[in-house]
This record gives sequence, structure tokens and C-alpha cells, in this order.
Amino acid sequence: MVVLQRLDKSGCGCDADDMTRGLVPIDKALAIGLDLTQAVTETETLPLSQALGRVLAGSVLTQAMTPPFDNSGMDGYAIRVADLTGRGPWALPVADRIAAGDDRAVVLSPGSTMRIFTGAPLPEGADAVIMQERVALHEGMIEFSHLPNRGENIRRAGEDMPLGSEILQLGRSVDVRAIAAAASAGVGQVTVFRKLRVALLMTGDEVVPAGQTLSHGTIWDINTPMMIAALSAVNVEIIAVERVQDSLEAMTKALCQLSAQVDMIITTGGVSVGDEDHAHGALISAGGKIAVAGVAIKPGKPITIGQIGKTIYVGLPGNPISAFVTWSIFGVPILMKLSGGTKRIDLRRHVVASKTLAHKTGRCEFRPATIIGHQDNGIEVVETLAAVHSARLGPLTNADGLIMIPGDIEEITKGDLLEFLPFGKS
Repeated sequence: MVVLQRLDKSGCGCDADDMTRGLVPIDKALAIGLDLTQAVTETETLPLSQALGRVLAGSVLTQAMTPPFDNSGMDGYAIRVADLTGRGPWALPVADRIAAGDDRAVVLSPGSTMRIFTGAPLPEGADAVIMQERVALHEGMIEFSHLPNRGENIRRAGEDMPLGSEILQLGRSVDVRAIAAAASAGVGQVTVFRKLRVALLMTGDEVVPAGQTLSHGTIWDINTPMMIAALSAVNVEIIAVERVQDSLEAMTKALCQLSAQVDMIITTGGVSVGDEDHAHGALISAGGKIAVAGVAIKPGKPITIGQIGKTIYVGLPGNPISAFVTWSIFGVPILMKLSGGTKRIDLRRHVVASKTLAHKTGRCEFRPATIIGHQDNGIEVVETLAAVHSARLGPLTNADGLIMIPGDIEEITKGDLLEFLPFGKS
């Protein structure tokens, strides 16, 4: 048996001052961002068929026992075990036939049996169902040698869900399983938190939409369609997607206007310290505050988290890989808390490196990785590049997730355990 250390912490190895050089450790940065975030409180009630992807604003309780009555778990024959005296085989006459949906009040007389189908209500007096494969039917009689136990192949009323029991908790995201559970509990509508209002503010005078002809000095816009797709969850309403001129005045004006309309503003680019990087100054000029400015992470060091009034601000770096990684690590959990979600699912797991990897100490590094096989013990083996460049999307395209290399590790050798954060299903 293989025993692995639990992934209770990120283990980013970037806590020491001499390693972070003033940068905030990943765990601390995320905690600060989550502390800033207050979940929306407004709710609405929706039919169950329209609730997929929304976040529950209250518990869901069963409206009746599930199942609502004792019923057969098999196609077979309802019997009284007490009738089976002596040593088998036994023979019993078939007195009736009960199908699913039969609403008669039926009593099983001693010394007889009834043909019964899966889901059909159990007749009064019966205490077992013998499956049809164990009996022989001949001229209205069944013969069998199997002595069933009391309760065999019977589903008792309320054994799945008792009346009034909580089956879905406040803050749960409504997925397919939640809808099935609610329907089985007799719940036809649920109360959910309202949709989040989010604005995308994209910077970069050199960026043009994909599909347009590039001129000298311009590049195609990757971040806008990428972030629109990342926000495609049904509990998010994108209020605005704006491209702003690379100037302090233009960005300040946009932040002021949008902060009055939305719950979260996401910017890409402009969060570094260059002459054309105006996000920090604009955030302050718009009356906001900066809570995190620079994290010990690679790629994505300039990631910025702040607030304008009650509006959360997440400033992603402009390079696409940096934007994708920092949104995955910081943006997704902040968005989840903002939406009212209370269940944070840690999807990280251990994998094994397929080859030796060098790493410069100081920042925790996330690299796109592809699962290429399994060890004999079942642990997945991943392959990644020797180095990752924040402006190159190629390695991300066919990757299955991100591996994390702690900031205090100089080398990962072949066969070493790594933490792996899988991408969501697409």
C-alpha cells in the first residue's frame, strides 16, 4: 500500500523573506483576497429545470419519504418467510400480480405469493421478495429452494431520504446530481443567489481582435475571448467587456463607472511597474485600495487583488499564460466565494515527474503538464517542458493540468511526487 502526504497546504515554499523578495506567498495572497470578498445576498426562486449551475441560497429538504412506501427492489415474488417451514423446496400458489404504479391496498394471504415487479408497492403481510431467477413457475405455482431472509429485496419507506432531511446544503452549486436529488425529494423549485455581475476591462493598445489583419507592432487579442470563456458559467452575467486606452485617465474613468455596476472587475495587463502600466494608479485614483500587489508565483508575479467600494478587483497580468494561471489559482476561488458558494473542492492530487526538471528558487512555479501514463502503483506520470514562457500558449493547448514546483526546490528528479491541479472538463 502506498501512503502519500495529504495535500492540506499548497506547500509553495515561498514563505521565507529572502526567497520572496517582498512578494506575497500564494496562500497568504489567496487568503487576503478571500477575506476581502463578501458573497452576494440577493436571491431568486427558480424551477428546478432552470437551476443548473446556480448556487443554493438555502438548504433543500425532502418533502416526503424516499421511497414513499415499501416496495420491491426486484422483479420476483412477494412472500411471507414464516410460510416456509421445514426444508425446501417449497411451493406456493400465485394469488395476484402487482406492477409499479398499482394503487390497490393488497393483502398477502398466508400460504400464498404474489407476482411483483421492481418499484411496485409491497403487499401487506409480505416480508421478502424472492427474485424471479430463483423460482420455477408451473401451472400457477412457484417452486424454489432458496430460503430468503426477512427484508430481502425490499426497499423500505424512507430508507433513502427521511421526511424533512437536508439533502442539499446552503452554498452548494446545483449540478446534475443535485437536480436529481432534489427531484427525488419532491422539490420542484429552489432558491438561489442571483447571478454575479462581472466586467472585463482589457488593456493593451497593441492588441487587435483575432481575425483582423495585423499591422506592424500589433498582436491578436487572446485574453478577451479566453476570459469570456472562463466566465461562461450560468451564474455569471458579464455586464461589460471594454477595451481601455493605456492611460491613467482612461483606466480611472472606466474603473469608476464599472465599479458602480458590478460585483467584480477583472483587468488584464497594466499591473506591472512599467511606464505604461496604470492599473495600480487608476485603482487608487478611482477610490479603491490595493490588498495584494505581487505574488511569489511563476508565471503571474504581478497579479493584483483589490477593492473599489464593495466591488472586488482582480488585476491579471497581460501575458496569456500568466493570466490563465493566476485566474485559475486566485480568480476562481474568489469568484466562488462571491457567488455564495461555501464548498471549496480541492482537486489537487499527487502525480510523478517523468523526467528531471530544473527550477530557479524563489517563486512557486506552475507549469502546464500532460498525463502520459501510470506507474505500477496507479499514480499518474506527467510530462512538462523544461521551462515555461508566459507569452507562449502552445504548451497549454494539450495539457491536462498544472504541476506545482515549490519555490525552495532547485531540482525535481525523475519519479519525484508533484502536486497536480487538473483543468476542468471542457
